[in-house]
Parts: sequence; structure tokens; C-alpha cells
Amino acid sequence: MRPLHFLNKTRYKFLGLILIVCALYGTGRLYYRITDGFTESNIQYQIPYDSRWDVVPLAEGDKKAVEQILNQDYHYLGKGCQSYVFASDDGEYVIKFFKYQRFRPQAWLDNFAFIPPLDSYRLRKIEKKKHKLDNVFASWKMAYEDLQPETGVLYVHLNKVGGWGKKLVIYDKMGLKHELDLNSLEFMVQKKANMLCSELIKFKQTNDLVSGKNLIDSLLTLLLSEYARGYADNDHALMQNTGVYRDKPIHIDVGQFVKNSIASDPKVYRQELFSKMWKFRIWLRKEYPELADYTDERLSEAIGPSFATLTPQLNKSSMGRIPANATF
Repeated sequence: MRPLHFLNKTRYKFLGLILIVCALYGTGRLYYRITDGFTESNIQYQIPYDSRWDVVPLAEGDKKAVEQILNQDYHYLGKGCQSYVFASDDGEYVIKFFKYQRFRPQAWLDNFAFIPPLDSYRLRKIEKKKHKLDNVFASWKMAYEDLQPETGVLYVHLNKVGGWGKKLVIYDKMGLKHELDLNSLEFMVQKKANMLCSELIKFKQTNDLVSGKNLIDSLLTLLLSEYARGYADNDHALMQNTGVYRDKPIHIDVGQFVKNSIASDPKVYRQELFSKMWKFRIWLRKEYPELADYTDERLSEAIGPSFATLTPQLNKSSMGRIPANATF
């Protein structure tokens, strides 16, 4: 009987351990769902000063305007791949903070630095994450200095320098209050836009096809103007990354912009434009067929005869992406 009793006891202990692990995992997932993973520590990162991320300073009048924009509370709006987003009380602006848990190397790897193969892996991961963060920093800076009308970006803060005296009050997803010292954080201030597809659905519901066509025209003009100047957004998620601010389209996600003269090459930008519009056209065909026909007509005019033979390049890897001129 004793061996059987021992086996039963061991079985119950093992079952109890499994239940504890499942409970801890479930609690962690529930907490993440409730908070979206936001903590103050996740928007903080001790990055040394880097002159590459100095930006053109705001003119005195513009700085006062941004200070006024920040002189109000902000409430949690959502998260993207790269940042947490908070909306202003007046509904006109958003402030974005980096999700540094995505860009920081895993700290536990440091414990195995004495093992050569693991240390090599650790160093590769560090370099890869640094390169990824550098690219996003470069894109944010480009959006602020070169593409303000196209992105609605009013200011970016990428080096921990002074100049912002008052603390910013934000409320997280659970409604908890946080007071942030902006001098110690990297952030972006941007105009708050409505989502592109939501605006088009409103036009459909009010039978306002003219406004829908005008928005499509403005969108194509926006993209073609960027290509002509050598700018491209390597994120092809057009529907998720495009907003409408006062009847004009703007990029709301600005984390993958590059500048390269090859973007102005007709062969390159026609393929880029075709790929970027592909899933949007599928959505239009389902949700707004009348506008889908018009969009295809305008896109065919912009691309030319090759419109009929092009196929979308939807690979999310670096293959097919337009490289930046600079190497970070």
C-alpha cells in the first residue's frame, strides 16, 4: 500500500504544480489584457545621448503651442507595435511613448554571458534590437522634420534633454493616474485623426460618394507626392496606419519611413503603390463597391498600363522593402 500511497501523493503534487503554473499564466494574461502591458517602466529606457536624434528646435511660438497642447490630461487610447498612445482631453491630439519592452534585450541573457555561444547570441540580439530602434527613431525624426503635413506630427523628443518643465498627467487603461517627467522620456505629439475606413463608412451611410472620391484623390496625391520626393513608408498596412484629419488623409503610424531616391523611380513606386493599396481595394470591394470602382480607375491612371499585370508584394520580411539611404 505504501508505494501506491506514494504514487498518489506524487501525482497530486504534480497536478497541483500544473494548476499553479496555469493559474499564474492565466493571471499574467488577464493582467496584460486589462493593462495592455503598460507600465511606466515599459516607456523608460536608459539610452545615452546621441546627436543623430537631435531635432530642429521648435520656434518660440510653436513651443508655446505645444506646451499648451500638453497642458491637459491624456487618457489611454491604445497601442501599436512600437508605442503606447494617449489622447488629449480636448480630443485633438495624441502623445505616443515607445514600448521599450519590444526594443530592450532580454536581461536574463546577461546571466549567461560567460558562455561563448550564448554570449554571441546575446550580442547579436542586442545589435538587432538597437538597429530596429535606430530605424524607428530615424523615421520619427523624418516625420517631424520633413513630413509634418503628411503625418500631423507636431513634435518629437528623442534625446533626454531639458525644456519641459511641467509634468504630464496621463491615465492608463485601468484609469490609474501617472505623472510623467517628459524630460526623461522619448515621445511624439501628433494631431488626432479618425481612421480612414471609418470615415469612408460614414460617407457610405450618408450616400456621400463625392466626399469618398475626394478622399481617395487626396490619398493618392499624398502617396505620389512622397514617392516623388524619395520618401516611402515600408509598412504597407494602409488601413491601420492612415487617418483622416479635417477631411485630409495623414499617416498616423510613422515608424517605418525611409528616404531613398529609388522611391521616385516609376518602376519602384508603381509597385509600392500597387502593393500598399491591395488590401484596401479588397476591403473597398466588399464594403463600398461604388468607391472601389473609382479607386481602381484612379490607381490605373497613376500606375499606367502595368496596373493590369502587377501583383502585390506582401512579404513582411525585409525582402522587397525600400532601404534607407543611411546605415545606422
